[in-house]
Amino acid sequence: MESFDSEDDDNVLTNSTSRKRQRSPTERTATLQDLDVTDCPICFHPLTIPIFQCDNGHIACSTCCEKLSQKCATCTLPTLSRNRAMERVIELLTVRCPNAGCSVVVSCSETSSHVNNHCPFTQRNCPFSGCDFTCSFKDLYKHSLAKHSLAAPCVAKLHKSFPSRMFKCGTPEPLYFATDKRTILKERTTQGEGEIVVVEWFDMPDGRVLYACCIGPGADKFSYQLKLTSVYGDDLLFNSNLKRVCEVSNEPPRARFMLAPSCMLPYRECSICIKRETQ
Repeated sequence: MESFDSEDDDNVLTNSTSRKRQRSPTERTATLQDLDVTDCPICFHPLTIPIFQCDNGHIACSTCCEKLSQKCATCTLPTLSRNRAMERVIELLTVRCPNAGCSVVVSCSETSSHVNNHCPFTQRNCPFSGCDFTCSFKDLYKHSLAKHSLAAPCVAKLHKSFPSRMFKCGTPEPLYFATDKRTILKERTTQGEGEIVVVEWFDMPDGRVLYACCIGPGADKFSYQLKLTSVYGDDLLFNSNLKRVCEVSNEPPRARFMLAPSCMLPYRECSICIKRETQ
């Protein structure tokens, strides 16, 4: 009777599993009837890698595993093993964004990131404090101009349209603080909706605080430079990172602001230059 070495068996198994099955073109498409199977059965959010399971095969996302101290919510067994097969399915599966109006197709594992951080059609609360308005990022700039620019009430009484203010990364944009304590700028871009930047100033005992922040979703990082020129021709420069905030509180900032001393007031010119940071 012929015998085989265990080492030879391992080599045969490795070689057979490393070779992909050659499928015909008609076998390469499939339809998933119910996307609920790609959701975590505990929090009901889309599964993201890594995916864990207990010995009985009950799966959970890594966030739920951590919250439950790595104990299965169904049978209380430890959820210490990775479900590699499900991770592979999630990695390869592509879905259309669930937001109405968005036609972007993303991988299943990136759905949450796209919806929460990038999609301009996701409904969000207005970032200005005291406002309970809900809209998509796509409509946030128009809403901000109409309701939260400090000149908006006067413009509304005169039944005039509010002038939009745009900026281009790397190009200085003049600020007219003689009339407005808040300026709302939108990035001029040919792709996507563009970023929204709010610039404000606050009078303090020692001078004037000038501050800029970025509102809305996104993962891109920005820096900005404020330049102030006094009536005597003196320049004051300030450089900082542009903070992305979830709320505009109408209160003076505690960090990342420029203090223009009283001796430079009133100033002749003021501008902001916003730059997108390269990775």
